[in-house]
Amino acid sequence: MGNRCNLKLVAGVMAVLMLVVSGCGSGSGSKDASSPGDSPQGVSKEKGKLVVTSFGGPIEEEQRKYIKKFEQEYNVKVDVVTLYSADALARIRAEKNNQTIDVVLFSGGQEQIAAKEDLIMKIDTAQVSHLNDLYPAALNTDGYAPTFGYEALGIIYNDQKIKTAPTSWKDLWSSEYKGRVGLVDISNTYGNQFLVAAAKMNGGGEDNIQPGLDVVKELLPNTAAIVKSSPEVGSLFVQEEAWIAPFDSGYAYTFGKQGVPIKFATPKEGAVGIYITAQVVKGSQNPELAQKYINFLLRPDIQVLTAEGGGYSPTNKKANLPDKLKAVIPSTEDHFNKLIKLNLGLINNNKSDWMERWSKVIAK
Repeated sequence: MGNRCNLKLVAGVMAVLMLVVSGCGSGSGSKDASSPGDSPQGVSKEKGKLVVTSFGGPIEEEQRKYIKKFEQEYNVKVDVVTLYSADALARIRAEKNNQTIDVVLFSGGQEQIAAKEDLIMKIDTAQVSHLNDLYPAALNTDGYAPTFGYEALGIIYNDQKIKTAPTSWKDLWSSEYKGRVGLVDISNTYGNQFLVAAAKMNGGGEDNIQPGLDVVKELLPNTAAIVKSSPEVGSLFVQEEAWIAPFDSGYAYTFGKQGVPIKFATPKEGAVGIYITAQVVKGSQNPELAQKYINFLLRPDIQVLTAEGGGYSPTNKKANLPDKLKAVIPSTEDHFNKLIKLNLGLINNNKSDWMERWSKVIAK
């Protein structure tokens, strides 16, 4: 990247990447980023109108396209409010007695907290007809809305710098990658879940995070930088500061679409599942329409659009992805069932303590 043209290309790609905001960076603490033109409060009070959340970036661009189809089919108006998962949970919690959102998207297990706090509704299976077409493991056993899309946390790498694909989480500690590993802070869902994966690899887990903290400390000499937001990971790869990172299959796809030479590898120890749900907010002014929208997200054609737009793998068995997309993201029931499913309840309960301990490790 020594000439002016290449510098311009890098700057252009970085500008695009900074617009890519995923809900799976849901723990990053970002503020409400409601899109221009949306109602400031996103209020849905009249019949035939729906307010839904989105995570921003390419997935929201695609969502706004298929929402037009939903509006035409149901003769309704849909407003989109851009919120990360943690911010969305905070908003429906603050609005518990006067909800302005009808359907909320979560990616970090926040639906478990929302259910305990009586902030979301169980669905009426008679209204959500596509449940029968989903992978059985995608269904919510407590009666809330199912997983409509998923991603896998594994290893992303620059395939121009790394010719042999990594095969294990342990590869991140290789001296070959000294100073070239991108690491994500545990305030971000991806960083948090990688810490648990590291703990599991060394005899710990959600109930014993110390082994993970210990091996992350050993990883620090290999680290190019520790970043908090998902777009910053893309910037590390654009600038070639990082060649490899524990990160997400969906972002491997969306970064790749922007011209960044990134591929995704599933560690032999297993990739961690990141599950995307859309839930009906309790107190919604239009709960029936909200459930129709969730059913719409489960349709095979919409699941294909969601995969093509933002890299979310489908959970509907009838969703037929193009071969070129199957080569990039997980796309079968077998893939889905083999994902490591973390105990998100324990993670959410322990996160504050982990943050304090993590800060001490990375400060040294």
